[in-house]
Amino acid sequence: MACQNFLTPADEPGTRTAAVGRRARPSDLAALVALDRACFGRRAWSARAWREAVTVPEWATIVIERDGAIAAASVLIPDLPRACLASIAVAPEWRRRGLGHALVRDAIARARAASARWLALEVDRANRGAVGLYRREGFAVSRRFWEDGCWRQEMLRRLGGACGV
Repeated sequence: MACQNFLTPADEPGTRTAAVGRRARPSDLAALVALDRACFGRRAWSARAWREAVTVPEWATIVIERDGAIAAASVLIPDLPRACLASIAVAPEWRRRGLGHALVRDAIARARAASARWLALEVDRANRGAVGLYRREGFAVSRRFWEDGCWRQEMLRRLGGACGV
């Protein structure tokens, strides 16, 4: 998928620029590092990790632009049978506008297209907005764990098979 337009619930045709989702490029590296730091502080990925996310051909690193800047990004690692939504970040000023939802839906579609049977992610338990979004998209808690001074949880969503969603 070279480029796709995402219209969020907050968008009204003719009044705002639609969010544009596309694969990340090496030229996006500095913006991705800055976005990750704004979202995750000391737990943000390093520039080296983001370089890997952008350059490994099998990984799907997707960015959504708003007004010419990266407003949100996700990283999908399509391992089989369980793909991993390794990162999803929405800039604080762009939250609650449907961009995270668009990225989750995109990750589900890409994981299915890669023939994954499950999609996994990890999230801070205290991040109620994200946890709620994932639950609405069919994810359920599979385990809870303590990491970096806070409670986190792994969430799974079945994608295919006889009991697939």
